[in-house]
Amino acid sequence: MATAYQYLKGLFQGRKRNIERMTERVVDSEYHRIQHFISESPWDARIGFDRVAQNVSKILEGYSSVGLLIDESSCLKKGSESVGVSRQYAGTIGKVDNCQVAVYGALSAGKHYGLIDTALHLPKTWTEDKKRCLAAGIPKAKIVSKTKLEQAIEIVQHQKNIGTRFHFVAADALYGNSYWFQDQLDHLNQLFVLDVHCDQHVYTQPPQINIPEKTGSRGRTPSLYKTENVAKEVQQLASNLPLARYEKIRLRETGKGDLNCLGYVKQVYIWDGSSSQYAGRLLVIRLTISKDGKREYKYALSNAMSGLYTTTELVRMLSQRYFVERCFQDAKQEVGMSEYQVRGWLAWHHHMVLVMMALSYILSEKVLYKVEYPLLSAYDIREVMLNLYSAKGFTEEELLQQIRKRHKQRMIMPKKTPLKLVKVEIKTTGLLKIN
Repeated sequence: MATAYQYLKGLFQGRKRNIERMTERVVDSEYHRIQHFISESPWDARIGFDRVAQNVSKILEGYSSVGLLIDESSCLKKGSESVGVSRQYAGTIGKVDNCQVAVYGALSAGKHYGLIDTALHLPKTWTEDKKRCLAAGIPKAKIVSKTKLEQAIEIVQHQKNIGTRFHFVAADALYGNSYWFQDQLDHLNQLFVLDVHCDQHVYTQPPQINIPEKTGSRGRTPSLYKTENVAKEVQQLASNLPLARYEKIRLRETGKGDLNCLGYVKQVYIWDGSSSQYAGRLLVIRLTISKDGKREYKYALSNAMSGLYTTTELVRMLSQRYFVERCFQDAKQEVGMSEYQVRGWLAWHHHMVLVMMALSYILSEKVLYKVEYPLLSAYDIREVMLNLYSAKGFTEEELLQQIRKRHKQRMIMPKKTPLKLVKVEIKTTGLLKIN
């Protein structure tokens, strides 16, 4: 517990959140002990994730509508040894690059949010190379090729199994445009509001699906399902809709005042183009109009029963997905989610558990002081941790020893051009003198 606490403090106090830099700041911490705790100690990360989920769920228990937000995030990495690293799409930079990608789950209600679960994505270049997987410490049972959609469903299923409190699932169009993903949530009896692309096709009337009868004596007998109903793009439905049909909706209060939009909900139907059944959905449209008249549309499909939820409730569910991006922003900027310098499966999961614990602490402080400090941010809380809680203080000689230690570590690292070890002194003025 003491070592975990030191690591958590390091996530807040470190200038960079790798183990070497954290131990330079955290009182009583020692590099090799923390490195062993993260990389080799066999404590169960799954228990840690579940404890975080329970804590965040409890913090948000006062809210009547809590969303389980699903999204993926990437961490850019060099080399080929970090577990799961591959050339794949990195949403962080919007293009393919060498990175690790994971699917995450977060709970959110109102303006509060916290990460609670994750699944590291293993590309086929990894799962098809068992030796490589074992060298990275991946358990044999985990060396399985899974899509991000499958990993997301496993997160939803697991959170339901352990009793995490949430009312709906929200995710971006990677998930919303998948008929399979929607179908899986239907089977889990789970309410969802999933983003879809503007060119997603829907039917305004139940499509008549059948296998056409064979005409003539020649050719094959038809075996594929067809429909004569014409599907329309959701953007086409929105563009033909008069503004008078929209409802005015207050989404939430922000630091700059109320955030408002327009909302509209319509019964539609979807068909995957191959099965014998269609599914009824609610098309949720959110429209925001800027001061210069520019319109921005957001679209989502929901399996909510017509009339069970108001337009305001459904549009707010659609809009809640914004906070998963805030989760990633706080995690990366304030508690070092992407700054780790570890390679193995065990270490990656240990780091992520502790990052989520740090975020759950931030969430608890925001909720605790929501009346006194309604604009309290993750940055504010980290500033408190940096400036008011004890950190290592160095004498001149201790600081010199620390700098020499860094230089020695740099010298043993493989470099194309050898580094020159310089002599460092500290003058009485407090300024560095380097020879």
